Amino acid sequence: MNKKIVYRTLLLSIVGACLSCVQALAQSVTLNPAVEYQTIRGFGGMNGVGWIGDLTPAQIDAAYGSEPGQIGLSIMRMRIDPNSANWRLQVPAAVRAKQKGAILLATPWSPPAHMKTNNSLINGGKLKPEYYGDYATHLLSFVDFMSRNGASLYSVSVQNEPDWHPDYESCDWSGDDFVNFLNSQGSRFDSSINVAVGEAVGFAKRFTDPVLNSPTAVQHADIIAGHLYGAVPQDYPLARSKGKEVWMTEHYTDSKSDANVWPLALDVGTELHRSMVANFNAYIWWYVRRFYGFLAEDGTVTKRGYIMSQYARFVRPGFKRIAVTEKPYSDVLVSAYKGPNNKIVMVVVNNGTVSRSLNVNLQNGSVGNFIKYSTSSTLNVGYGGTTRVNNGAVTLYVEPQSIATFESEGSGATTSSSSSSRSSVASSSVAISSSSIPRSSSSSPVATSSSSSSANSAANASCSYVVTSDWGSGYTAAIRIRNNGTNAINNWSVNWSYADSTRITNSWNATLTGSNPYAATGLSWNSSIPPGQTVEFGFQGTKNNGNPSIPTVSGSVCK
Repeated sequence: MNKKIVYRTLLLSIVGACLSCVQALAQSVTLNPAVEYQTIRGFGGMNGVGWIGDLTPAQIDAAYGSEPGQIGLSIMRMRIDPNSANWRLQVPAAVRAKQKGAILLATPWSPPAHMKTNNSLINGGKLKPEYYGDYATHLLSFVDFMSRNGASLYSVSVQNEPDWHPDYESCDWSGDDFVNFLNSQGSRFDSSINVAVGEAVGFAKRFTDPVLNSPTAVQHADIIAGHLYGAVPQDYPLARSKGKEVWMTEHYTDSKSDANVWPLALDVGTELHRSMVANFNAYIWWYVRRFYGFLAEDGTVTKRGYIMSQYARFVRPGFKRIAVTEKPYSDVLVSAYKGPNNKIVMVVVNNGTVSRSLNVNLQNGSVGNFIKYSTSSTLNVGYGGTTRVNNGAVTLYVEPQSIATFESEGSGATTSSSSSSRSSVASSSVAISSSSIPRSSSSSPVATSSSSSSANSAANASCSYVVTSDWGSGYTAAIRIRNNGTNAINNWSVNWSYADSTRITNSWNATLTGSNPYAATGLSWNSSIPPGQTVEFGFQGTKNNGNPSIPTVSGSVCK
């Protein structure tokens, strides 16, 4: 009996070890920029001025700016108030968002009450056909008002949620109502504005199929829109066959939990992925600023905001989604995009509890390096190093329960190492986990090329310390370890110390120990450095005003 127990224990151990080996094996991902899908119009959110407080200028910058620490939204959705006297409330935020490069979508929740069958703004009611002309004038007047005040619109919607009749502003429409309205009034919009139709609660096609199937109404509809309440993203082949863009114009994944709860926040990444592979051209969240939104009530960017940023900052308007292996693991989702000058962006959502490695094979394209940025429980679009692409192949790593964006840099013809030229662009690409960097112009981070390096001829490795940002009282820096040999370097460790009061406050992509001197070791996904590759980890710290210290890096691979 004891032998059986021992044998069983040994067998389970072997099986467990084998399962661990299987988990560690990299899955192949094929990336083909020659196969293109939809054009990305943008990512956005709703500004609720009139119902909640307006976004402040600083909050608009945080949401619609595309610099490190900002989200990179490119669409602002707003409400068309039934009372034209209140339209002025929309102007300041809309103007500032446009200055940041955003496009504007305006949606009515209800026509003016006198135009409706229930003579009320609330509880549904239908637009009377005899008021179709007046209602079109109402919408076009809003378009003209915003244009005259420096906030010209990209699109105007006919109605928000025609299938929802709550005790707040609402109106009941059918698919045939949309057809009749567009047939009657659609030509008035054709030369001035893109018309969005639908916006049903669950993206119900019964509101938009009649428009798409009408040979006359379809000519006046530019965007087929819908919401995802109680629904999942699905392709809309009929809309695409008619040459119409498909926009998801309102949803939130959860309104009961704080936006910083991890890993619950990752649901945003999953829904964004599903929306993109469903060929949606745009994705718009509900309120930009809300405890469950992209900005917290105090205006700070939340985890959900940083997840949105993994798409919005890097996949810019005009990019095209391209072919890539979508699901290399059961818990990993991959989408890819192509922008100007054949820039490639790949976004990977790892919902699993183990690190995943991807053997990426690039077809019909050329990339020199991939730069990694990640959001996890500890990182906020944190810089995760640069990996060189060799002969169209590269292995990339994604930490458990995280989202990573890999942005191409250069072409495959490059012969520079994966750590080349990083210091010269650090100020525009570095992103700090739990950042406390001041945002004012007088103390904004500046790039610096200060560095020190050492090499170990026996290990054929070189190590360098590079200051990537400096704002007087603080700094960020990175240590890069390059394997110059022909064999892999495993289980690396490095050490360094500061001769002054410089101290480290947080770090990423390594396990950091000590308090001057400091030591760092690799994580499960970056503790091995293949020949010709570079591993990089980073940290943030405090210092006295003056030039940052540049210590010598030593350790098992770079003494």
